[in-house]
Amino acid sequence: MLRKMIVKQDKVIILILTLLLIAPMNLYAESHEEQESAPWYQFEVLVFRRIAPGAGSTEGWALDPGTPDQEQSVQLTSGALTEDGKPIAYRALSAEEKSLTEAWGAMRRSRDYRPLYHIAWRQPVAHPDLAIPISINLASKRKSAFEEPLPVLEGNIKFGIKRYLHLQTDILLRVDEDQTLNETEYDPGPQIYRMQEKRRMRSGKLHYLDHPVLGVFAIANRYEMPEPPEEPEPEPEPEAELIEATPATSTESQQPAATVPNTQ
Repeated sequence: MLRKMIVKQDKVIILILTLLLIAPMNLYAESHEEQESAPWYQFEVLVFRRIAPGAGSTEGWALDPGTPDQEQSVQLTSGALTEDGKPIAYRALSAEEKSLTEAWGAMRRSRDYRPLYHIAWRQPVAHPDLAIPISINLASKRKSAFEEPLPVLEGNIKFGIKRYLHLQTDILLRVDEDQTLNETEYDPGPQIYRMQEKRRMRSGKLHYLDHPVLGVFAIANRYEMPEPPEEPEPEPEPEAELIEATPATSTESQQPAATVPNTQ
């Protein structure tokens, strides 16, 4: 009896292990199929910083707010936007295809804002649980003889879709103001600000994510896949020349008609 119970338990364990092994495969298959059939959107994001006097001064900021996880994020690449008539996902678009260029210029001239990062790209959009984060990185210009400088801006921005588009940001900003320190002064290092926000979006509408120090403009537009190029119609084959057959003539038809003698 005990032996039968042990065998039965072993079968249950094997069944559970089999289901655990199959489940990730099914999840990957569903994820792959959803990505394949997902609608395409064109996204544009502009990240900026508030530099007005007192920006962020009334908030209590953590000394170490953590760092965004970028292990699963995708870096936008440059290059051709299509291949064999099909769009390529996660390719950075040129300035001519961006709609927030004027906003970037206005912020550069402003005393209250400083634009930091401006990107645009196209991608298929799946369920938020399957959404792929886009990497954001802005290198620091600060030089150090001891270690590599940390990036000024780093993090992720992610778009997913259910009934509405969903935007999720996790962005870290390091502010290290230029200052001259003497030997007795202590350098506290850069002030760190982290922005973690979620927002439901509508296609074609400009959305603004607010923060005491950071700000994000984001816009999404449905991207219609280009029509495949029409295949040229095959040229008609040349018709075979018709040779008219000359009817054969008999010998009689070639002889003159017989003359009937006049008997009168």
